[in-house]
Amino acid sequence: MRRPVPIEALIMDLIREKNDIWFNDLIQALRAWYPDITEKEVLMALMKLELSRLIITQKIVRKDGVTYHIRVVKD
Repeated sequence: MRRPVPIEALIMDLIREKNDIWFNDLIQALRAWYPDITEKEVLMALMKLELSRLIITQKIVRKDGVTYHIRVVKD
């Protein structure tokens, strides 16, 4: 879906503001902008940012399931 502000730009703003963010917190923040956003859209945006070498996404396995920790690549 086409959005007025690209999801990638919102993600970068959120991550730069906090230096790192958990996936659940990221989804919650993005839903404040776009209530209909899906996890698939967010994961695709994260993949684009990671392939552009702007962020690092780490998969973390916990007792309650799998989550992701996202942080900005340091220059």
